Amino acid sequence: MKCSFCDEQALYVRPYDKLALCHEHFNGKMQKRVQKTITRYNMLKRGDRIAVGVSGGKDSIALLDILHKIEKDFPESEIVAITIDEGIEHYREEGMHYAKLHVSRLGIEHHVFSFEKDFGHDLDSIINKLGARGKDRELGACSYCGILRRNILNKAAKEVGADVVLTGHNLEDEAETILLNIIRGDIQRLGRLNPTPRKIHESLVPRAKPFRATPQAEIVMYCLINELEYQEIQCPYAIEAYRGDVREFIFKTQEKQPMLCYNIVRGQDKLLASIKEIKPKQELRNCKECGNATTGDLCKTCWLKQQLDN
Repeated sequence: MKCSFCDEQALYVRPYDKLALCHEHFNGKMQKRVQKTITRYNMLKRGDRIAVGVSGGKDSIALLDILHKIEKDFPESEIVAITIDEGIEHYREEGMHYAKLHVSRLGIEHHVFSFEKDFGHDLDSIINKLGARGKDRELGACSYCGILRRNILNKAAKEVGADVVLTGHNLEDEAETILLNIIRGDIQRLGRLNPTPRKIHESLVPRAKPFRATPQAEIVMYCLINELEYQEIQCPYAIEAYRGDVREFIFKTQEKQPMLCYNIVRGQDKLLASIKEIKPKQELRNCKECGNATTGDLCKTCWLKQQLDN
């Protein structure tokens, strides 16, 4: 099959619009979509120091590569990569390898932070200490990991002087998060999924997701045809995540409804105006221990510290 835009052999056919794309036009469409997403949601400004979370997985590696190409046209801006080592034995080492490989290839400033150094415990030791889920500990491993990753990523962004943090969350990731909040009836959290980065608290660096309109399959294809190696093995703790059930539903349904995730994300965008009118139950305040943003007396990170100290 020929490319829809030239006589070259097509490498990929998009299921939602049937466009057949060769190597050059596939890359061009990927970059254009990311640029369009950044522009539409005002994710970046000229002169920004941009922190990119780079785990070594397909999403972060592809985002770093595409963003590096885009920012060549904006020399006044600067990209810095941040990698967080959660301390997961036989897993994180490989991700760190690919993160360092591609950051070095692109000549980008790189900073590595870790749970052990910045929190005092790695994830393996946290789970071992708290015990089995449902018996000794309240939450799944992914919840504890998420608490610390968000906290340390924000801390790292402030330390490197970033104006905004970009993460590689893709279209399916965004649709999963929206559905999870609907399932839980968490309208407040649903309203916080605003794609435009905002300064909602003095302690928080604004975040954005340039891949929120980019399907996972196209990110995989981008890495494949551009020979970008990445970590493929799944985190050993992922089996505990309820998100996995929602992800399975999405991928099964997408086989019959290719526009499913686009419709979910677009629906969320349309709802934002109405959701904004709902006043939050609790305003953000400063954690009494560390000063970071929280809706209670303690932020989740300090709450976790107390759990481990007891």
